[in-house]
Amino acid sequence: MVGLARTVLSVLFVNGPARPLDRFAPVAMRRAHSVASERTGSTGHKNRGPPNRAVDGGRMAKTLPGAGCVAACGKVTTQMSGLSVDGKTVRVGVVVTAAAALSGLVGLGSGGGWSAAGVAVGASVTTSLVTWGLIARWAQRAADSLRQASWSSATSRREGPFGRLIDVAAEHVRAIESRWQREVRHRLELEALAQARSQKVHRLEMALRALETPVLVTDSEDRILYVNPAALRLFGRGEKEGADEALNNLDLAALPALRDLILETRLRASATRQRSSELELIVGGEVIAYRGKAVNVYADGGVHLGVVTVLSEIRDERLAKTRHAEFVSAVSHEMKTPLASIKAFIEMLMDGDVADPEEQQELYGFIDAQVDRLTRMINSMLNLARIESGVIKIQRQDCELNEQLEKAANVVRPVAEEKQIRFFTELSELYLPVHVDPELFGQAMINLLSNAVKYTPAGGEVRLRSRMDEDHATIEVRDTGMGIPEDSLPHIFDRFYRVPENKNAASGTGLGLALVHYIITDIHSGSISVTSKVNEGTCFTLRLPLGHLEPKRKTDRVLCSA
Repeated sequence: MVGLARTVLSVLFVNGPARPLDRFAPVAMRRAHSVASERTGSTGHKNRGPPNRAVDGGRMAKTLPGAGCVAACGKVTTQMSGLSVDGKTVRVGVVVTAAAALSGLVGLGSGGGWSAAGVAVGASVTTSLVTWGLIARWAQRAADSLRQASWSSATSRREGPFGRLIDVAAEHVRAIESRWQREVRHRLELEALAQARSQKVHRLEMALRALETPVLVTDSEDRILYVNPAALRLFGRGEKEGADEALNNLDLAALPALRDLILETRLRASATRQRSSELELIVGGEVIAYRGKAVNVYADGGVHLGVVTVLSEIRDERLAKTRHAEFVSAVSHEMKTPLASIKAFIEMLMDGDVADPEEQQELYGFIDAQVDRLTRMINSMLNLARIESGVIKIQRQDCELNEQLEKAANVVRPVAEEKQIRFFTELSELYLPVHVDPELFGQAMINLLSNAVKYTPAGGEVRLRSRMDEDHATIEVRDTGMGIPEDSLPHIFDRFYRVPENKNAASGTGLGLALVHYIITDIHSGSISVTSKVNEGTCFTLRLPLGHLEPKRKTDRVLCSA
């Protein structure tokens, strides 16, 4: 029986059309039928082939002990042989019939005769084994079918109750898988969107941190939510201070003008979206002018979220406006004075008030000098405008520096002598070739020397020097005038700027040094610097690139005039 059980189980779990038990079952049935015929002896019939399960099974039940089990197995075979899983018929009847026949043979061989109990026990054990084997096989095939059904087309359907159950389960599997895939895609999209938002916020924060313009963000109750490093400096905070700590310690009350701008913008949110005004803030003990622009921020539903405020420093703008106004005033004054003198002298000549020919010539000379003064002033303004706008064509050529300096000195020397100022030229003995525009360079040197003479009192001195420093030529214009205060030195080359302490000492437009700086640095790629001490004098130092590397000796160029 143990061997038979192993044979049955091996057949149940072996795939393929050729099964040993299928071939063995007819032989076993014929053997059982033959033995039954020999025992009865009355029938005189011999079984020459496999008995009919419906007829022979019943006969065996009547003539052979234990043959009823075979007949019963035949009925079970007839009822179960039609079961199908995945379109394949399970040969249950053959297996059960063979198992029953084998049980009968075992009973005959062991006791020398048929044993109904042995056949019944064998059939019972075999039937139990077959049942569990079928259950295990159906479970395995059901799992395979569910797996395949999840991949198959939704239009495919299986026949029978078990097939429909598989289809329903497969649809649930497909629905769950589809939903899971949608959730995965949605999660990936959200992660990508979150990453993009995070990168965008990071770039925006880096841009705000790099700005030198203060930026503040406040909520609907004027609490500070964000400040960039430039705005932190308004409150006297450093960049190394923690952001949370800094925000907790900031108070708009420390900057009343800024607080009022934000408050007015928020209160008038219904009337205007933004508001701007000029305000002055005390930063580090210094009053700085700003132009503040505050903008209301709303959510999609129109709910007011807060105010974003941007401050732009307008100190330079205000200073430029002030200088422009001073320039217009200076030009008006400079032109008004000579024009008034010219008009008065002309009226005297026309009315015949001056009959002496020598006095008349003197008046004519004075009128001519005033006209020249006006001409120079107008030309300075026009030249600066033309040079900056590119109207004047730059014509640079190879020149000898000392010759150009002598030409400029000859123009200014008479003015110095008239003011009783000693004028010295100490030029280098070396040949100093430079590549310059003679007209523009000469004008720059005349302006610089005239400025030195203008602010030097009688009895003082002005010196013009030149020397070679490696591949550059250095020019110095030194005077013993009233000097320039230290706080005015950074602005000395600005247009329209005049030293406040020196305004009453001499008239001017504030364009001379601005023109010199532009010609030397922008046109001739040189440099100019200034050192000065009040009541001691000023020294302007110019550096120009040399046109040749090998200098040549030159005759003595030192000139001195008292």
